[in-house]
Amino acid sequence: MNKEKFKKDMEVFSFKQHQDVLTYLNHLEASGWTVEDAKEWIEMEKKKLADNSQGTPYLVFSCPICSKHMNLLPVNVNEATKTNDGSKSVWICSNKDCMHTIYNIESIDEIIRNIKNGK
Repeated sequence: MNKEKFKKDMEVFSFKQHQDVLTYLNHLEASGWTVEDAKEWIEMEKKKLADNSQGTPYLVFSCPICSKHMNLLPVNVNEATKTNDGSKSVWICSNKDCMHTIYNIESIDEIIRNIKNGK
């Protein structure tokens, strides 16, 4: 094995990502599944997500701090997401070095409805 070539070709992935892939592949094999099964499952899930999102506006919001994409997530729906305030959703920056958050009093469904209604 040419370790330097491998390192150069795969440098876009972190060491943790390499470890995660190996863990995934080992579990896949131990469970009796193949990489082709995983690919097929992913394609089915992508199709299901696309079918479920028909008519739902794509929510795009850039972080005001670093300009990366922000994700919209529900809060105060269980103990793990408790914020001890009236928030129903939160925008979280996808940049792990930023992680800027903006809490909303509207739920995700309310935000989507407002976007559909042009508010």
